[in-house]
Amino acid sequence: MANITNRQKELLKHIVEQYVLTANPVGSKVIIEKYMRDISAATVRNDMAALEKLGYLEKNHTSSGRIPSVLGYKYYEKEFSKPFIDDENLKIKLRKVFLNRANSIDVVIEESCKIISESTQLPMIRIDENKEILLKRVDLVEINKHSAMIIVITSDGNLSKNIIQIQDEVILKDVSICIRIFNDRLIDCPIKDIPAKIESMKSIIKQKVQKYEYIVQELIERIFHIKTKMKKTVMGQSTLLTVPEFQDKEKLKEVLQILESTSIWEQIAYKQSQTGSHTLITFGDEVSHDDIVFAQTDIEINDENKTKLVMVGPTRLDYSKIKGLLDFIKNEFEKGLK
Repeated sequence: MANITNRQKELLKHIVEQYVLTANPVGSKVIIEKYMRDISAATVRNDMAALEKLGYLEKNHTSSGRIPSVLGYKYYEKEFSKPFIDDENLKIKLRKVFLNRANSIDVVIEESCKIISESTQLPMIRIDENKEILLKRVDLVEINKHSAMIIVITSDGNLSKNIIQIQDEVILKDVSICIRIFNDRLIDCPIKDIPAKIESMKSIIKQKVQKYEYIVQELIERIFHIKTKMKKTVMGQSTLLTVPEFQDKEKLKEVLQILESTSIWEQIAYKQSQTGSHTLITFGDEVSHDDIVFAQTDIEINDENKTKLVMVGPTRLDYSKIKGLLDFIKNEFEKGLK
């Protein structure tokens, strides 16, 4: 990101917060009256122009005011938004849900998500993952002389199919040998442990087959890239109609499709695993969805199960509140489990 002065940083902060609050383009007059009374109008206008040139602000076509760009929001989220909830009544409502011992884990998560969705007027998605999915069977089905299908069945009922190319009888024999080894040594092995198991088996496989490199690249690396099944629950979809940025029919349609999607959550989960962060903001341009933001956190239920909570909204968000709410629900829930 381009370097900006401390005064420009402060100006950008005020513009983002004012725009988030009102959804109206921000002009120099508002900035001076509310935030920077000791700065001249000419200086504010010059700094606005500089921030626009650097890509942090955009000029609104219907007024002389500026609005934050995606780059501006990203800078604000990184530099200025610390998790914070200024609504004590909201915290009290959430704590009541957590303190009700009669509630099951599912009810606690569902009720707290409903409260947050109503408060923020944004939909929430709950994604449950079972880590202890087991490998149940690997089968080889010949299709013709040149191709075969590898079928992998897991304990969650998932059945994945992969077509591999058979160049000659040697490869077919090698694949058959490997399938027998997998069924002998990997059945009822947790999916998450398979990469390590396969690594320890490579020396055995190398002794048994002729075309080892082919087996590694075309068989092992492809068929055991197994994705665990996710159970997804969407709450607060009707709140989308209250978001000004989603009034456009095409944008609303895009967001609804995202809520029903599976691949988008896999992309976000991957990004989260790469950063190592439990609570994370993902901007839509990073996953091919402009002007949309995903805020997510992970809740560790136990060693086998994890729940991911995701909020979906426009880039015009109160990032501190969103991160504060997700941190709060994560901390309260895991504190209750302990």
